[in-house]
Amino acid sequence: MRTLLCTLLCFWQCTAQATNYFVQDKSCEAISPEIEISLSATLRDLDNHQRKRQNLRQKALNKYTAQYKQQHEQLYVEEHFTTQSSHSAETPTISRAKKKLHYLIKLTPSKNCNQQVAMTSELFISGMHKRSLSTTIEGNAMEVTLDINNAPKFTQFNNPLITPTNFFGLQLGSSYEQVLATLGLASLSLSDKNNAILVYGRNHAFHFKNNVFIGYQFHEMLLPMVINNELSLANEKLQISTGTEQTISLDTNLTQQAINKLKNSFDEIETASYKVSIDKSEQRVVGISHGEIIKNIENTTQCYNGSMLADEYLKKHESSKTLKVVNEDHDNIIITPCYEFIYEGNGYISKLKLVEPFSTANIKLAALAGYINQSKQWSLTGINYNDPVSNLAKLGDYDEFFDSAEFTSEHWDGYFYIYDGKLLSAELTSNDY
Repeated sequence: MRTLLCTLLCFWQCTAQATNYFVQDKSCEAISPEIEISLSATLRDLDNHQRKRQNLRQKALNKYTAQYKQQHEQLYVEEHFTTQSSHSAETPTISRAKKKLHYLIKLTPSKNCNQQVAMTSELFISGMHKRSLSTTIEGNAMEVTLDINNAPKFTQFNNPLITPTNFFGLQLGSSYEQVLATLGLASLSLSDKNNAILVYGRNHAFHFKNNVFIGYQFHEMLLPMVINNELSLANEKLQISTGTEQTISLDTNLTQQAINKLKNSFDEIETASYKVSIDKSEQRVVGISHGEIIKNIENTTQCYNGSMLADEYLKKHESSKTLKVVNEDHDNIIITPCYEFIYEGNGYISKLKLVEPFSTANIKLAALAGYINQSKQWSLTGINYNDPVSNLAKLGDYDEFFDSAEFTSEHWDGYFYIYDGKLLSAELTSNDY
């Protein structure tokens, strides 16, 4: 019995002294000066960055524990990673370079922090605070669900019915706020001072003027494939009704009479012929629009072009993000008019995707097509779309393979994709967060 009591007492004391970590929590109040720890590690390849960051966090916490005997229950954390490349602009090389990953962490003993955003040491070391999504982490002895930013969730369309007067439970004339409250997080937003479009899933667009819902649009080809590849929500359950007839679904084979009834009820109906067997085709709905459709959105987003540090760009242009996408991982993606996809997470730019220019001929969201048609080819610190791959040596080090070039520099690591020796696109990870 005595052994059991001692064990329970030890468990209670250990639990009570466990440290929780808080990032960007304005409710934390410092109770003693911040503790600063600096560490470094060598990077030898592009695949170990995440693991290296985790190792540095672990070492920093171990150093804190060893150096400061008093264990605090709440620590407010600020951290910053920087990468130092061995590349020299005067003597560029075409080889896999070693780099230094520098880590600076500031730990401030605090009180009154928000326990809803508390992290255990395991969660902090994993780097989950760099992602604004809900994730479950499974370990040897724990399974924890973390929702640091209380991010809104995508809607699965519990009421997937549209009629001429009702669109997923909403009516024309509803406010922008009412649509968000009913349908939740949109996959894509396109907006200017007076107009806005919210896209849910890949195929449903809600059009607004002065914050009033004025039109609905559905189409199988609403968005380009390069944006669809970021999204996972589909529209298979959509049900359509004229209000008096039995509902039809997207895979319903329509008679001409049914098509005429739909055309008499909605402003625009588009159908297509689907081949279901060698000798049989079916007519199905591929597009619907009703109400007023926004055709043009004024662009206020500036291109990045590598003209400044990525995070400086984000802060400078925080209020001018005309086209934004939220992917299935809840990454916020700013799409600039230079074929740049800037991945933002928790106030940082974690990834930059440079996209090959593409045709807008089949994009049914007219305002989006207009935005893309005004776009210029991408450029990154003097490296341009369709440049020779050898130009990468101006920025950093690279290894050229058959259809790609593995790239490393002071600010970016990743891959450029090439064809016939020319640069087409890129996926780069930032070293500045």
